[in-house]
Amino acid sequence: MTGPRITDRLKALRERAGYTIRDFARAVGYGEKFSSYRTYETTYKKEVLPLGMVKAMVPVLSGRGTPPITANEVWNLAGVSAGESGLTAAARRPAPSREGEPHTTHTAVDTGVRDTAGAATGNRTGHADPGQAAPAVLPSQVAIPEYDVITSAGPGMVPVLCAPEDGLRPVEHWNLPRSYIASFTETPDSLAIVRVAGDSMEPDYQAGDRVLVDTAHHSPSPPGVYVLWDGFGLVLKRLELLPGTEHPRLVRIMSINPAYSTYELTLDEISINGRVVGKWTWK
Repeated sequence: MTGPRITDRLKALRERAGYTIRDFARAVGYGEKFSSYRTYETTYKKEVLPLGMVKAMVPVLSGRGTPPITANEVWNLAGVSAGESGLTAAARRPAPSREGEPHTTHTAVDTGVRDTAGAATGNRTGHADPGQAAPAVLPSQVAIPEYDVITSAGPGMVPVLCAPEDGLRPVEHWNLPRSYIASFTETPDSLAIVRVAGDSMEPDYQAGDRVLVDTAHHSPSPPGVYVLWDGFGLVLKRLELLPGTEHPRLVRIMSINPAYSTYELTLDEISINGRVVGKWTWK
């Protein structure tokens, strides 16, 4: 026996919160295009809603209605649930088998890094107490947080959202010269480190590589390598906006390894965590 459709679940939460379709569409960013929102309550066919859309709904719905709507009820519309260390995929979300090496204490910063190679000269502060703030850092340095997150350069990793605003705390920090980091990004304080798993981005990105991600970059322009949630997992892929597509904009999602197929999704079906601006290379 199947449960309520996602369209019915969304409508029930909206009505429980006391919103009309027009008011709710405005509140979650659709402006006067309420008919575009209405499709998600009527003809939408997928099992879960786009993650970015649900993220906008959380502050709008949480705490309203009788009984008060919980944030977890809203996140469940995207097939995820709020956990103690951030958002983790709900067990019911379909996903392929896992791939990649098991987690070790040597995790990588969360977001992407391009092919900017260089010896790892930064100082790691060691594992941090999740309840502690970042250690004191000299003005000439940047403390880059490292998250206990693995990005899949292949299909099927169980996803964990890596944005700090989603509640995930860094396990440690890497201190690097601010002047050096500034040559690769205009937002050094928005950088994070994560580790790669899988083989779909080989040879440029190997399983176990740490990549440096600019989490302030959420648009797939210019084309490049990004960390994103594609609806099935947190992945490292090359993204390119398809020209001539409007409402919705289509994004081509590509692997470097030719054994993996290219696929396309709309912008509202993915959530970009950041652009890869560097990679640790050990020699």
